[in-house]
Amino acid sequence: MIDISLLMTIEKLNKHTDKLHKIIANNVVRYRKLKGYTQLQLALDIGLTGNAFIARAEKGINNNHFNIDHLSKISKVLDVPICEFFKDVDELKKKKK
Repeated sequence: MIDISLLMTIEKLNKHTDKLHKIIANNVVRYRKLKGYTQLQLALDIGLTGNAFIARAEKGINNNHFNIDHLSKISKVLDVPICEFFKDVDELKKKKK
């Protein structure tokens, strides 16, 4: 028999991971636009052949997400410290109020 508390813990971890993926995607979009990059320009600069992955990862379509390799390259291309992609901008705004 499966322990219900274990299932609840796994569910919480999955929710936490989903939230983190959204935070990262939102920050990639924000910094990409701030730096004046299109999805295609960014994709080509990090070694992809087209913008399809960037578009899907920014929206979380088909369970596509940025991995550490992507974030490392994006960080260098956009000249943004990698830690910035993990910051929850909405939470920071709420704390300032």
